[in-house]
Amino acid sequence: AGELVADIADYFPDETGRTWTYQGSVADEVQRISTYTNTATVEGTTQKNGLEVKVFTETNQANQGHAERYFSRDENGIVYHGGKPSTPFEGRLTPYPLLHFPMRLQQPFIQVQKTGVPFGRDLDQDGIEEMADVTASVTAEGFETISVPAGLFKDALKINGMMVIRLMLSGGGEQIELLDKTSNWFVSGVGMVKGIESIEFPAVGSLPPTATVISEQLSDYSERPKSRQ
Repeated sequence: AGELVADIADYFPDETGRTWTYQGSVADEVQRISTYTNTATVEGTTQKNGLEVKVFTETNQANQGHAERYFSRDENGIVYHGGKPSTPFEGRLTPYPLLHFPMRLQQPFIQVQKTGVPFGRDLDQDGIEEMADVTASVTAEGFETISVPAGLFKDALKINGMMVIRLMLSGGGEQIELLDKTSNWFVSGVGMVKGIESIEFPAVGSLPPTATVISEQLSDYSERPKSRQ
């Protein structure tokens, strides 16, 4: 087994009031690039699925505008409870575990493994919604030095993720794969300092293939909020 990541919870700070500002870019398959700024904030807590969850807001998630996401955590890890905006498809996957504590390097953790999930779209336009098989996993790869606008961070923990959505087209029985790959770097006491997400959607009928790469680099962040006296 790989080396144990010490004090793993410290890489994912979630105290209410914390903020992170990212410089982001979105590139498409013909290398059109748009840049944006996104500020994430821990707003507080609410109830989801009978649990108290942390509410994270983002001002411009992936250059798509305001978003909210909900997470719960305990000594066993972090669970994702969905967000807003969302899709019926995501709603059929959540809640699911994002990370399992303790974490060992080079040891994959399965987040999602579901078959026959309604995809919510009729891609081959035969009047029947496609069904999907979904697998998602994350692996802590190791530690790297990362330079971003907010500074130079040594010992950033790199976590790679892969979600594979296999779709069986109801019209002709053809199988296609949608890939969502992520690499995120986290720093103890700071949180995420850099993130890259690559989404690849193959051609379906007359629809061309699409590829999107979203990257965010930390430009500013708040220290741990001082406890109220």
